[in-house]
Amino acid sequence: MQLDLFEDNRPNILLNIAEEYLVGQELEKALATCQQLLEEYPQNRHASELCYLTQRWHGIITAIHPPSCEPEQLKDIRDDLESVSHKALKSAVTNRLVILLQTFTEPDHIYFPPRFHLGHLLLDSGRFTEAYKSFCNALGSPDAPRGRFLAWSADALTLAGRTEDAVAIYLQAFLEDPETVEMRDIRHIDILELNTHCSFYADGIEVDGEAPWLPVWGWMQGLFLLPLHNPPVFDELETLVKSRTMPTPRLWFLLLTVAEYLRTIRRDDRQMASVRRLMKRLNSDMFESYMQKIRGSGQ
Repeated sequence: MQLDLFEDNRPNILLNIAEEYLVGQELEKALATCQQLLEEYPQNRHASELCYLTQRWHGIITAIHPPSCEPEQLKDIRDDLESVSHKALKSAVTNRLVILLQTFTEPDHIYFPPRFHLGHLLLDSGRFTEAYKSFCNALGSPDAPRGRFLAWSADALTLAGRTEDAVAIYLQAFLEDPETVEMRDIRHIDILELNTHCSFYADGIEVDGEAPWLPVWGWMQGLFLLPLHNPPVFDELETLVKSRTMPTPRLWFLLLTVAEYLRTIRRDDRQMASVRRLMKRLNSDMFESYMQKIRGSGQ
């Protein structure tokens, strides 16, 4: 009786072993176990499906021979892999793609829009700290969209549980290159909510767009901090206002920093009045939101 039970369960046991091999990134052993299962139980539908998938993806991966292949081939493989629903197999193949991509010279500088990069493969593999480093290294490439890669590095920190560090980098992305940040893919819930809140409640930002104003709006919502330890020089900002060589949202954030430095640290009412006049001139709606905030703070 016990032997019969063992024989009845043997297909499931072998199938579980194959799954464990995939979880352990051992494609070859998983494939061998699937083939053994099919030889013994050729009518087992689950074994047939897994064996087909494992064999197909093992063949695709082993056909790649860096550095003679092109990195575009790895991008095409990852694109095809998106349709695979088997999590363990998908993870195993993704890990092989990481290994293959790392054989290229400067793998962190290889990027194909919209989202093929070593950092993304590492994110898919749950290797968040490595992904963060990879995205940061990519910033050394002149071809990397800076805002996009800064936001992706912040995404990696978010997934690693370093949410406070991530917020500072999201702020940097919105200040330096907001136009290339892909808001729909942001992994930090507070940043996503900030963008939604800005869309519905912030007035006077239509001309410049929402993303460039997020640093200002994020401070008003208590998410972003101002660099009050090293504020800009007001006279230089006044010159920039006259020349209009800097985007209004970035200039407004710098003026906001000076205004808050003068209000909370230096407490210079005379110069603060001059700064506020410039803020109001540049965007009266945002200035009114600012005044409402500081009045609400009781200061």
